[in-house]
Amino acid sequence: MIIETPRLLIQPLTEAQLKLYAANNGSLEKQLGLQHTPKNIEADLADALENYFLRLIPFHPREYYFYTLWAIVLKKEQLLVGDLCFKGEPDETGEVEIGYGTYPDYQQQGIMCEAIDGLLTWCSNRPDISTVIAETETGNTASEKILTRNGFLRDCHTRDNSWWKRPVKELVED
Repeated sequence: MIIETPRLLIQPLTEAQLKLYAANNGSLEKQLGLQHTPKNIEADLADALENYFLRLIPFHPREYYFYTLWAIVLKKEQLLVGDLCFKGEPDETGEVEIGYGTYPDYQQQGIMCEAIDGLLTWCSNRPDISTVIAETETGNTASEKILTRNGFLRDCHTRDNSWWKRPVKELVED
């Protein structure tokens, strides 16, 4: 399962690939046939890898893509440049939350905007997803711009965070 946009390939990492990602030693890039992309796995992502993704992915083999990172590859350069994730499967109303990050050397190039657009298209083709939500920290204007450019609207705001929503379609009932 790969999402392709004009500049990007976006693919969910299998459990084995996620372990290679966590090792952060170039083994994932080697396995995917890419150039090595040095990356700093920040504390919150390291915690999510250990305590969320790597713990939950074995329990969801058929829908693993809701419990793993999706690697973002810049096609021409054959480099990993960021990642996306879902924060679990869609709920009973069809809402699903996403998270995302672009590696520092590739920020402010429209990469994440393009990646989220591709992910939204993928979501719109699934009958179980009606709305995509995302959370930003107050003051993270870069992330807010990405969401705004992709049609998200601020749904609620607290002192520290904002939540954004983007309908992809009406939920289809069986």
